Amino acid sequence: MSKNKRAPLVDRKVLHRLEDEFEDPGPAHSFVRDFVAFWDERYLRLAEAVQRHDEAASLDALLSVRIGSAMIGAARLAKLAAELESSLKRGHLGAVAEALPQVKECGDATVRKLTTKYIDASW
Repeated sequence: MSKNKRAPLVDRKVLHRLEDEFEDPGPAHSFVRDFVAFWDERYLRLAEAVQRHDEAASLDALLSVRIGSAMIGAARLAKLAAELESSLKRGHLGAVAEALPQVKECGDATVRKLTTKYIDASW
């Protein structure tokens, strides 16, 4: 999972493309604020599914993290979620369980960066 450290925590180009798609930064900012607001809930959903050994719910939670992260340019978190998704599809729920602290750390760092660099002070 160490490959994720090479990916940027947040890719500004993706955020700027999202703003351009809307032709207004407002909806993009709202989307990022929603991601930040619901990060803890997303992580908790994943952690609880893994603890219950519920592979389907774990996969669903990982998909949510991966897709949401990719949409806002959270490249490192998206790559980590994709790797864990791949492990889970190969039947390695234990690898996902072991990586939960890394997911939490990466997600929290992403939220901090999005909050300070994008929401509070536009890039």
